[in-house]
Amino acid sequence: MIQVNDILLAVRSRLNDTDTKKYRWSDEELIDYINSSLADISKELECFTHQESIYLNENEDRYRLPHDILRVLSVSIDDKPITIKGYEWVLKNKHNIYDLCAYFDEQSFFLYPIGKFKDDDKVKIDYKYIFQIEHKSDYINISKLAKKAILFHTLHLSYQINTSEKNAGKSTHYLNLYDKEIETLRVTYFKNKHSKDIKQKFRKV
Repeated sequence: MIQVNDILLAVRSRLNDTDTKKYRWSDEELIDYINSSLADISKELECFTHQESIYLNENEDRYRLPHDILRVLSVSIDDKPITIKGYEWVLKNKHNIYDLCAYFDEQSFFLYPIGKFKDDDKVKIDYKYIFQIEHKSDYINISKLAKKAILFHTLHLSYQINTSEKNAGKSTHYLNLYDKEIETLRVTYFKNKHSKDIKQKFRKV
């Protein structure tokens, strides 16, 4: 867990912007940059996972997806997994589909055939998403190993405005540092995911 305020303090220290009476970057600006950094890290590492529960209407086959979704991991109804199919495949093969399946477009998920679920059945969607913050008192549920990546990307964005020409190269410098951190984190996250998969397989045996 990382508190947003810790990142803000580290960013201001590197920007030499610590005089509270004459900040060159407001907290709101820096929080916007942190959110942009978190969006990029969310896409690069897929490190944030959430489960959404929705109660169904037996006459409704289309439901809205969360706006921050990156990738669906699984869909289940009453804890029973549902097969996920491609959107175009379902449209082409509807006449041959007899078991309940889920499919997606950019904003919605669909269940088919419609008669295979009842009112108040609960569907659960596990998915990767883009994490965002609102206040400097918020916490980011991510390993502290990612703090430098957030810091470097936020500095890269900060140096693109409100800075002199002599500091223009710092934006590129911090972007390069960010890229290196992401490569390191990508290896770490891959190892952790691989380790978890192995443990799950042993539990099932």
